Amino acid sequence: WRLLATLTFDQTSCLMSANPGDSTVPYDISAERGWVRVADVVPAPGTIVESFIDRKGQTDDLVVWTTASGVPCVSEARCPHQWSHLASEGAVDGEELVCVSHFWRFGVEGEGWKQNVNGRRDRKGDLEVLPCVEYDGGVWVQSAD
Repeated sequence: WRLLATLTFDQTSCLMSANPGDSTVPYDISAERGWVRVADVVPAPGTIVESFIDRKGQTDDLVVWTTASGVPCVSEARCPHQWSHLASEGAVDGEELVCVSHFWRFGVEGEGWKQNVNGRRDRKGDLEVLPCVEYDGGVWVQSAD
């Protein structure tokens, strides 16, 4: 994903901002600039909604989810383990998205983990995360097309 020169990507969240902590968006969020609205409202903390985006000549399934602390994230919708759809087979646990089929966990940067019953975490496959912005009450990503 190409970020506009005026944006920064906070590596601790999926949210892009010109000034972290500043809710104003001083750049052009429009279809003409390649921005696509993927959620009409920001999901409530701890919830997941299904979405999609057309890019590179195909339609990609996405999930828009919000961490318990209120950080919105957009990622690919399928768990890399056995392709479970995270809108229907996912749950938010704190700051992670969890595939409830086999309990793979994904952070806001897409890093994948499997946590065993003793708490040990082993690295697993990652999810693609699309940097997003909150704007006009919704969640937007920039299309790579």
